[in-house]
Amino acid sequence: MAYVRFFRLEMRGEEGEIKKEIGTWLYKAELRNLQVEKLRSLLDYLVLRLLKNQPMHGYGILCAVRDLYGYYPAPSTLYHLLSSFEKRGYVESRFKIRNGKSRKVYSITSEGTAILYFVEELLNHVVSLANLKVRGRK
Repeated sequence: MAYVRFFRLEMRGEEGEIKKEIGTWLYKAELRNLQVEKLRSLLDYLVLRLLKNQPMHGYGILCAVRDLYGYYPAPSTLYHLLSSFEKRGYVESRFKIRNGKSRKVYSITSEGTAILYFVEELLNHVVSLANLKVRGRK
């Protein structure tokens, strides 16, 4: 199995020599599972962020999430989320015909944009607080 160094902490003596090295080695699979778990919990944010850039159909959203983030959500998960967003007024949809095929194209609404910005501010706030707590310990 392939391992990846997750972090490294060195304890140095007075002369700068490494006295003790502490580290955690994780399976690449463990890191991949952690990545998928975190991205799954942020899927609503990722979808709104993609739709803020441009209107997209469901399969296009699936491919964009896969290509940009390395996570491929189940299509049923994504379409349930889009349906929920539509009911809440965060996105709206319309059918477009392209190459003889009808596709449901989703675009973000002003309410969805407000939710997107709120989530971004919340995430930034959480990271800022975490950084302050870590810096305060030193």
